[in-house]
Amino acid sequence: MERIVHSADRLELIEALKAIPDQVYAAVDGLAETGLRVRPAQGGWSIKEVVGHLAWKAETWYGRLYMVATQTDPVLVGRDQDQAVLDHDYQNADSVTAMVDMMREWQNKTVALLSGTVDWSRLGRHTEMGRRSFKQWVEYLIDAERGHLRQIEDLKAAPGVAIVRPA
Repeated sequence: MERIVHSADRLELIEALKAIPDQVYAAVDGLAETGLRVRPAQGGWSIKEVVGHLAWKAETWYGRLYMVATQTDPVLVGRDQDQAVLDHDYQNADSVTAMVDMMREWQNKTVALLSGTVDWSRLGRHTEMGRRSFKQWVEYLIDAERGHLRQIEDLKAAPGVAIVRPA
């Protein structure tokens, strides 16, 4: 049985999630468009694609957490993240700032959900990751988003990426 989630634990998780869009914006602020589009030599996403993925993920996880909060043991269907990045063509999106704003919009909805009267011991089963409690899903989301922040920082260190926009 999941331990009771005290309000301090909830507040810490809510504040961590709430801070991520600002951290993403700070990580990409000042980078030139050419730098945002550089893909790693070994393959993988550009910074622009990572930010687009984070916006998509914020929307997806709001829906999943809402399901866990309101349904009895819902099934959360896994999605192909690489295909979603290609389908949305984040590499050619007009504005990385707009994608961060979209992420923030969905994160704000998630924060409102987390701030309500949700039983954090409710369960949901992901088709690829198994069954976890609402609290565990929130922790997973925060850890994954922090991982993408580290990914952005690593990408910024690649040749040709840390190009600052002309003043």
